[in-house]
Amino acid sequence: MQTVLGLIEAGRRVHLVRDAVGSRRAESKETAIRRMERYGAEIVTTEMVVFEWLENAEDPRFRDALRLIR
Repeated sequence: MQTVLGLIEAGRRVHLVRDAVGSRRAESKETAIRRMERYGAEIVTTEMVVFEWLENAEDPRFRDALRLIR
């Protein structure tokens, strides 16, 4: 969380991959995610990122990525 807030303060655009972060307690994780979002972080998931990188199903890596995500 400190890294994300520091990057936002420095004027950087931040995307936080929700399912790639952790915390000792679930409530701490969710509270931190909500806080980072309030400060301007865009909250995404791994699946969203992979499909945005590939852009469409015509990408030759699409089937491999789909297998990893499922």
